Formats: sequence, structure tokens, C-alpha cells
Amino acid sequence: MSNKLLGDPLVHFMLIGGLLFGINALFSEENAARDEIVVSQSQIDHLAAVFERGWQRPPSEGELDGLVENFIREEVLYREAQKLGLDQNDTVIRRRLRMKMEFLARDLVNAVEPGDTVLQTYFGEHRESYRQPARLTFRQLYFDSGARASASDDARSALIQLNNGAEADDFGDSNLLRAEYTEESAGRVDRLFGEGFAAQLGELPSGRWAGPLQSAYGLHLVYLEAYEPQRPAAFAPVRAQVLRDWQLEEQKNILRRQYEAYRATYDVRIEGELRDGTGQVAQQ
Repeated sequence: MSNKLLGDPLVHFMLIGGLLFGINALFSEENAARDEIVVSQSQIDHLAAVFERGWQRPPSEGELDGLVENFIREEVLYREAQKLGLDQNDTVIRRRLRMKMEFLARDLVNAVEPGDTVLQTYFGEHRESYRQPARLTFRQLYFDSGARASASDDARSALIQLNNGAEADDFGDSNLLRAEYTEESAGRVDRLFGEGFAAQLGELPSGRWAGPLQSAYGLHLVYLEAYEPQRPAAFAPVRAQVLRDWQLEEQKNILRRQYEAYRATYDVRIEGELRDGTGQVAQQ
């Protein structure tokens, strides 16, 4: 090769390119083995199941091929992104990975079915949380105090007549509330009529019309048929709820212990001034 050719920059680039290509070829077999992508039958079945849930039918052969190819494309680009370090210092990815780590701990707990002895112990320690709410069965007549100024007087007049045998259908104003409620919890009654309405019902005599009571909408005459006060719960009826609560508490405990174990393996140095909740510089 002449000296003139050796001095040509284009020749230099060609030589460097050839050298890099040769180095790549030397490691091609190793890279191929390291970067092998295997699409298992279980992964294919999962792709098909996800498609079927979304489209309410199984995928055709061509659609399934497309799903598999898309999975391979995603895996290839994911691995290449990792090689380029694109997963580093990305807030969204960091949070997703943190969530996945926490999901692992939750899955461990959800896979455990504790015996009744464990759950009954938990139930006993949290018995107050499982008290059964008061329940009420009643009828009501509504008097719209916003539509008529005499609503209070009309309600009191109707009350006298009702307790003397008059028919309830002859009194009250129309509204969206039902005329009768059966075994409604105190909490639901308050959600329907306004906070504190259930407590007013609990003070009424049963078996006769009473009122008027103030709700979030106006005035009501109420016939209380039955009132069952709040009571302690037995274990059996609330076992499913106890199990869910136990699992949630165990998940929190495992996540805490998991973090503490991981945290202990790191030496953490926080640069700069640390400030406490008051904005003052904390002692280090």
C-alpha cells in the first residue's frame, strides 16, 4: 500500500471500521449465548389470555404471532436500553421497581393462609374494630321546610292524626328518599339522611309515629319499627374481614422488616445540611 493511501483519512476510517467489525465477530458467539431470548409456552399462553380478556375471544394464529413478535421486540429494546443505562436515574422507573419490590412482599403474605388460632388472636386484639353497627327498621314521611313555611306545624298536626289512626299516604311531600327502610346500618342511614340522623332515630320510642326530626333535607315524621343497638361481633361472621386486615398488617410488617434489612447493607451519606421539621439545622 502506497504512502499516499496510508495517509488518506478515509483509509484510516475503513481500517478502524474493519478492526471493530472483526472484534465484534470474535465475540458474536459469546454475545449470542448471553443474549438469548426464550419465549416459553407459559409466556405465549399468558399473552393469549391477556388478549382474550380484552377482546372476549382467543387470538387468531396471525394475531398470536404478532403478540409473540411484539413481546420479542419489547424484550430486545428493553435489554438494549439497559445496556445503554437508560434505566438509571429515571424517576418513573425507580418508582415502578420500588412498587414491584413491595408487591413481592404482599404476594408472599397473600399466599399464606393462617390458621384460625392466629386469626382469633388478632380478632381478640382488635375486637372493637369489628363491632356490629346499630341497625334500624323504620318508615318516614318527609315535610319540605324549604317549599312551605308551615312545614313544622303541618308535621306536628299530621303526627297527632297518624297516632289517632290516619293513613300515612295522606301526608308528606314527595322526595327521592324511600318511605320504608329495613335493617339499615346507622352509618348508611346517616349517609342517606345526613350526619346524626341515626342517633335521633335511636332515641325514639318504637311502635308509634314520632318527630318531627331534622335531616339534611327537611323535616321527617318517623315510625320506628325496630332498633338493634351496636353490639360486639362473633368471630365466624367477620372471619373474612379479619383475614384481610391481618394480611394488610403483615404486609406492612414485612415491608418494614424488608426495608430495614436492605437498608442495613448500605452506608448512607447525606451531603449538605439536614433540617428538622421546624426548618432549623439538625444536629449531625
